Amino acid sequence: FELFSSANQLLGYAGLDPDIYQLRTMYKTGKMVKHGSGYLRKTLMDVVMTNMIHILQFNDYYSKKKSEGKCHRVALSHLFRKLLRIIYHLEINGISFSYKLLK
Repeated sequence: FELFSSANQLLGYAGLDPDIYQLRTMYKTGKMVKHGSGYLRKTLMDVVMTNMIHILQFNDYYSKKKSEGKCHRVALSHLFRKLLRIIYHLEINGISFSYKLLK
């Protein structure tokens, strides 16, 4: 984790960052780039699905994204990014996981 200076760099390594198109002054974000580790994304899929079932905050976040009109896979990708940011924060700051820390 020390190799990454921010959680966004970790997201890029995992291939979970959105592709950004720039046309003059207009920016658009597209699909995930998927340049990173496929093994990491597969593992995250398993972890996120389990967390969504057992951790209320993850289930609520997934439901929120679905209610915003996101499809299943897009809502899951939001959970992927949320989970990686949480893991990065815990590791960098040396904090043990606690349900109370989840928002």
